[in-house]
Amino acid sequence: MDAPRRLWVRLPRSVVALLFFLAFGVGGLILGCILFPPLVLFGARRAMRALVRASYRLFVGAGRVTGLFRVDLSPEDRARFRAMRGRVVVASHPSLIDVVILLAYLPNATAVAKAAAGRNFFYSRIVNAAFLVNDDPRRVLDEAKDLLARGGNLVIFPEGTRTPADAPARKLHRGAAQIALHAGAPVPCVSVTCNPPVLAKGQPWWDVGDRVIAFTLRVCGEIPVPAPEPGTVPHAAAVALTEQIRGLLFPPPADGEKT
Repeated sequence: MDAPRRLWVRLPRSVVALLFFLAFGVGGLILGCILFPPLVLFGARRAMRALVRASYRLFVGAGRVTGLFRVDLSPEDRARFRAMRGRVVVASHPSLIDVVILLAYLPNATAVAKAAAGRNFFYSRIVNAAFLVNDDPRRVLDEAKDLLARGGNLVIFPEGTRTPADAPARKLHRGAAQIALHAGAPVPCVSVTCNPPVLAKGQPWWDVGDRVIAFTLRVCGEIPVPAPEPGTVPHAAAVALTEQIRGLLFPPPADGEKT
């Protein structure tokens, strides 16, 4: 495709992306300022999380209808998602909207959010009411254990931040392993890929390519976790589980493959 034609393809897609982000931000304000306050009064966090997931499903559906992006999920993995209960779902994190896509498909799920997200103008009320804000590790462990015991699912990105697909090294945090061991919850690993890359770290929001963006979700295995024992989680156990997660999410290239 020549440069002028490419520009006229990319420009309308950038306008659509702008409208998406505006709608997402305004939707967050409506949820947080109008729909959430009465639910907060009654402590209905499950209902708030259901509203968030419904809004994310609407977002994903609009992406498909407008041709901005699509989500590829095999029938087998779709069935695995529907069957998940009480799982710590760990996923790779190439794009800003990975959590939106995952929560749109996972039942009764929420995510661990950074403390900074709880101070965002558009999303703070949603994040503080419906997510687990990682500002107190002990409280997050206990809240996560309670949520998982009631059959909820918890999404965590062990990389902690967006990482390019070709990153030479990936540092994984042990928070997901700590929560899973504390709760005795199995750990499904979900590979998230995005082609072409969009909303990556340092990438402008308007750079949405000249074709439909394909987000591919693939369940690459589930790690069983034994029932928790009284006391704190041993450091060695968390390190070992984190390395198991690394092996499923980011397996080393086979002989002959490019790194």
